[in-house]
Amino acid sequence: MMHVVLNFHRKDQHSARLLLELLMSVDEGTDAVYHLQYGNTTESIEISDTIVRFMERRTAVLSSELPEDPVAERLRREDPNLDHLNAGAPVGRNYAQKQSILCWNLCLHKYIQCLDEPFLIIEPDCVVLKHGWLRDIEEAFAQDDGPVFGHLKEGLVCGAPTPTHWAGCSVYDPVKLRGLPFDRYFSERYDNPWWPYRDHPGSTPANNFFYGPAISSYDVSWDYFIFALYWKERTGSNDPMDWPSREYPDRSDLIRCEFKTQRTPEDILETFADRLPLFHGAKDDRARELAIRHFRRGSATRRFASLPVGMPQDAPEQVRGGMTSLAELRNCLAGERIYIIGNGPSLRRTDLTPLKDKYTIGLNRIYLNYDAMGFQPTFLCAVNDHVLRQFGPDIDELDSIKLVCSKCRTDIRNTWNTFFLEYGDPLIFYRDISRHIWASGWTVTFNAMQLAFHLGCAEAVLVGVDHNFSQSGPPNALTVSQGSDVNHFHPDYFGEGVEWQYPDLEKSEFCYAMAGRVFESVGRRIVDATIGGKLTLFAKADYDELVGKAAEVDA
Repeated sequence: MMHVVLNFHRKDQHSARLLLELLMSVDEGTDAVYHLQYGNTTESIEISDTIVRFMERRTAVLSSELPEDPVAERLRREDPNLDHLNAGAPVGRNYAQKQSILCWNLCLHKYIQCLDEPFLIIEPDCVVLKHGWLRDIEEAFAQDDGPVFGHLKEGLVCGAPTPTHWAGCSVYDPVKLRGLPFDRYFSERYDNPWWPYRDHPGSTPANNFFYGPAISSYDVSWDYFIFALYWKERTGSNDPMDWPSREYPDRSDLIRCEFKTQRTPEDILETFADRLPLFHGAKDDRARELAIRHFRRGSATRRFASLPVGMPQDAPEQVRGGMTSLAELRNCLAGERIYIIGNGPSLRRTDLTPLKDKYTIGLNRIYLNYDAMGFQPTFLCAVNDHVLRQFGPDIDELDSIKLVCSKCRTDIRNTWNTFFLEYGDPLIFYRDISRHIWASGWTVTFNAMQLAFHLGCAEAVLVGVDHNFSQSGPPNALTVSQGSDVNHFHPDYFGEGVEWQYPDLEKSEFCYAMAGRVFESVGRRIVDATIGGKLTLFAKADYDELVGKAAEVDA
């Protein structure tokens, strides 16, 4: 088993969210326990939905507690390194930077003290790049004898590349490290071992180990500090030239650190995907987005991978394929028309190909019609737990922005732009679903109407919502299909052996009427363009005429 510590803060939450999504996309290859260490008060967490899903899918704990600040006031007040910086040194750390360094050091200090097994520490600028990534690191670490395992970084000292520190994102052995006098070095300084070599013509001063004449747990991050302290204690010498630091191998083949890398996200994926377990230093979030797509949307064989997600060419960024959120989607389609595509038999008489360049919401198993449509809907709503339980793997393969019921979290693995919503008051039409709450309405079409309103659409057009069932029974009763499905556009929709529930048309109509009133109250509308549909609550529209018109809607 391997422990993994994710250290993140308020300002890098978006990157942390993407990294958590990525961690849910890949298999560790070994048992893992995650420690989500948040550096601010929990009230400032904005990615709680992602954290909750992560903790449901992985063994993980969230903490914002750190050890009390052990730095003596004297160390802050009497700081020779600040004197050096004020004198015009090329590198150094001011007071605010040292406080940030101290938070990192206290995070490491916490887990060195509280864990008895090795742990890997990662940050939001990391990218996981292969299945079995943690197993590879764990197995290699088991053959290592050092206190820290990772990318051994070098600097130019006296004309020669010389190991100066382990990269921060490394594996730490707390048992070995607890033998070092960390507490003492939080409260006192000692001479910086690199300082005597700073003016040598063969040394490069622009590096952290030349930041000032003194060193402590307050002055420099622990990736440098532990390296220097370990060798000083092991050899009894404070001279780096006496240290046999090269006896530990550089494992950049497993944990590669390119702090603030100059590589593009595309280059990172092309160079390292499926080969390198962990890359550290990718500040551009697109690297994590591309990795998520690689594992959840690109690496697996998907039936509809060749079909585009339908939308206009000028669609806003929120719906164009990047990682998004329900809050970001709110009102992003203000004034637009959107088509809600039902699953009735009338779809067999409806040419949906003109909707490829329009905004659409598909429902449940609409993917059985994708080959005829030639595109995937912009959005997909799937809320029936029996549908999701039986056909979760199918829905995993779809690229639409998906909204599904929270009850079925475990049935969906592909959480790329997949949002899990709770059911709220059934008698409320939720105009804003940013909090991941909406009403069931006894029909998924009602959920789609709430989504359309949340998006800001001026007009929602129903297509394929026949509101007519040839075979039915007691409302909401669960049954098992005994043959081909005659109630939907495809005979296999609820084909033989599939569990499904009889519709509740009366309650569905009640909710449809509520949705219509809400739309009309703000000058918007719902119209019904279903060919031969039996629903009588909304104004009728001619489908062929609608799809032939310009996209503008007179709101």
